[in-house]
Amino acid sequence: MSASQKQDQESIKNASQDNVLTDEDLCRIKDFQIGELPKDSTYIRPFRAIFIDERNNNPVKRMWDAIDAHNSVVIIVYNRSTDSLVFVRQFRPAVYVMMSKEAQNASFIADIDFTKQNPKSAITYEFCAGIIDKKHLSNKEHAHVELLEECGYSVDINSIESVAKYRSGIGIAGAFQELFYVEVTNEMKTNAGGGNLSEFEFIAIHEVHVDELYQFLFDETKAKEASLMFGVMWFLHKKGRLP
Repeated sequence: MSASQKQDQESIKNASQDNVLTDEDLCRIKDFQIGELPKDSTYIRPFRAIFIDERNNNPVKRMWDAIDAHNSVVIIVYNRSTDSLVFVRQFRPAVYVMMSKEAQNASFIADIDFTKQNPKSAITYEFCAGIIDKKHLSNKEHAHVELLEECGYSVDINSIESVAKYRSGIGIAGAFQELFYVEVTNEMKTNAGGGNLSEFEFIAIHEVHVDELYQFLFDETKAKEASLMFGVMWFLHKKGRLP
């Protein structure tokens, strides 16, 4: 690890002690560039599917470009002490690229001028989540690890319940995702959370009171994904808290 990397990691560690992070803390992004994806990527591997589609006895040769990506777990975290759902916030490069492309009406990502787009626009609101990458752990055990790592809560693993299993990114990935639900209290907080420092994760914790969730859900100024919207609606419906 280089000296600059050690310094960055120490800065992240210090800022995460209480997990009181501003958008400026999360988005000190400089010299943003894009390049070709290496074939040995740890996280996604592009491929082209070639197949025969026998529609109405009229075989047609087709192709479809997609990616081989990790399966994942997502956790809806309800804090009984504050009557709030617990979310995490972080800068997402892919969201930044697509928002910049849209704002500049660029035809290709290579045409984007990243100096014209504020990185803070790509700070997302998400559920606690993580990829399934440890073969010796069950999906629930992965959720248990992520809850402690990202949000700082130590809970009884048996209190984590499965809500739904589905496929995400079906147009290009089709990866499996399992959604869990758990209830916590402030007393269960054993560390500040913030993510895995060894992977340079930099995550802020953000709670939204249940009474504000429905409005939050449809606030288009807050970047979020479909699984979060589904999970919030499930919670509001299941717990009888719909407005």
